[in-house]
Amino acid sequence: MANLSKERQEALLKILHYIQDGGDFATAKKMFQEAFDKVDVSEITAAERELIAQGLDPRKIQYLCNVHADVFRGNIKENKENPDFSMPGHPVNTIKQENVVIKSLVNDFLLPNLKKWEDNKSDETLDKIKQALSDLATIDKHYARKETSLFPLMTKYGITAPPQVMWGVDDKIRRLIKQANEIANTDPIDAEKLDKAIKETSHEVLEMIFKEEDIMIPMIDEVASPEDWENVKQEEKQIGYTLINPPMNWKPKAEPKAAGPISVDNLSSLFINFKEGSLNLKQLSAILDMLPFALTFVDANDKVAYFGGGANIFPHSKNAIGNSVFSCHTPASKPIIEKIFKEFHEGKKNEISYWFTPKKMGRKLYLRYYAVHDDNDQYLGCLEVAQDITDIEKLTGQKKTE
Repeated sequence: MANLSKERQEALLKILHYIQDGGDFATAKKMFQEAFDKVDVSEITAAERELIAQGLDPRKIQYLCNVHADVFRGNIKENKENPDFSMPGHPVNTIKQENVVIKSLVNDFLLPNLKKWEDNKSDETLDKIKQALSDLATIDKHYARKETSLFPLMTKYGITAPPQVMWGVDDKIRRLIKQANEIANTDPIDAEKLDKAIKETSHEVLEMIFKEEDIMIPMIDEVASPEDWENVKQEEKQIGYTLINPPMNWKPKAEPKAAGPISVDNLSSLFINFKEGSLNLKQLSAILDMLPFALTFVDANDKVAYFGGGANIFPHSKNAIGNSVFSCHTPASKPIIEKIFKEFHEGKKNEISYWFTPKKMGRKLYLRYYAVHDDNDQYLGCLEVAQDITDIEKLTGQKKTE
């Protein structure tokens, strides 16, 4: 990360405070030009992190995000791009491929057809708009991969403010696309509302491309290791891709690995005695990996320690191991998670359950959170057990033989 001078940080904070307090864009841009020639990405994000430390709600920063981007656009120091990013199959190459298609969908198809429809109101042109909005809705996969793998990677290296802000903006874009789709499929169509919805959606989508490629990726490149990128690559298949075919396989160049935790295979003969019986580590690992649940264990310090189980319910990232559990959830769900852990730490509850059917999945989920204690009632952490109970609910009668 850049070594930030106090003077530069104070100058950036002054500009951001001016924007936060409702200052106009032209003055903010002038303030920047008077104080700086070029600014490093890490200086911008450090300034935003300082705003959060001073008490500004990250959700408020997300509404300032486009103004920040506009003020700094064209004045961000260009860093030489990592040559690995040009390799087909590299996660960054995939993100940029998707962005090329998304940008073309907006600029070369959606907006031109909106203008054409406003002139002729033809059903054929309206159908093209509806198709474009339907295609644009698949941007959810692009954002979900970012939120699942890249945000934990940033948090792992202490880059905490940008993910908080960007996640909120991603959710805003999802809502805008949904609203535009609803307006386009309402009869009769309110032309003024459709124009406003599509133009606002298009603007936010294009701004996010700039933020991803000019701000987020250079920041991650400063800290990420080849192993980090390999984790990101392996996790892509959990979610899928937006408007492109699955990319080529990619692996980083092999590097000598530092000594790490001893693998289960090397300790297969080591047995663990339980209250009733014993298992060797290989047996225990195999059992945990086949259980029909998605398991997550969060330690006593609220850090993610383990993912396991044989059910593929929620996408997750190895890069989240060691991160705060609160950084792994959307801004909307974070208050619920905070309440669960507060009650577990205070000993008010030992088990909390939820059941619901996410629209995207169309399957009923049963989520259970257990406070884990040792024999002395010392809190060790929280075990989350997620289960798909759709087929279980359909069971009727009895089955006693095969």
